[in-house]
Amino acid sequence: MEEVGITIRPLGPELCEDWLGFFDKIAFEDHGEWAFCYCLEGHLDPETQAKWTDSKQRREKAIELIKSGGMQGYLAYSEDTVIGWCNANDRENYKYLTEMFRQIEYQPTGTRVKSIFCFLIAPKYRGRGVAQRLLDRVCEDAAKDGYTGVEAYPFADSAFAYQYHGTPKMYERSGFSEIADLKYVKVMRRGV
Repeated sequence: MEEVGITIRPLGPELCEDWLGFFDKIAFEDHGEWAFCYCLEGHLDPETQAKWTDSKQRREKAIELIKSGGMQGYLAYSEDTVIGWCNANDRENYKYLTEMFRQIEYQPTGTRVKSIFCFLIAPKYRGRGVAQRLLDRVCEDAAKDGYTGVEAYPFADSAFAYQYHGTPKMYERSGFSEIADLKYVKVMRRGV
């Protein structure tokens, strides 16, 4: 794996245009069918997520969440260009997780947990250590911000081609352990 020289910055309202540029032009160069995403899956309950397929509506909601601080995470830059994104937030701020856990009667443990919902890396930078660097930064900052742990939800089926939640092996390399298998996703956690 060839690492790239990158800078990682936490998303804030001042980086909204950079984030939008990444999602509008770079993130889905090789999968235009997903370009409507705007990384809202975790921020909407499952029912709303299924209904909201209009990219303009989703883009506006993403802008609203970024400007209000509701969407948090990290941007990876190569020079002045965004090449990666990690959606990471307080577990309680993800409506999708809260509802999914309720539906399957899973009781998450731990208080003040930072959750990683997804990674998105520009096509030409995949496999070059960008996601791992983003993950390391999430864990570093979670410790500084008073979280007791960091949680992630990789797909249980490692053969699934689109591992946008990250892979179990990636998390294991960073000291995460599996704490639950919820059929479709695994819950992995590490202390900070």
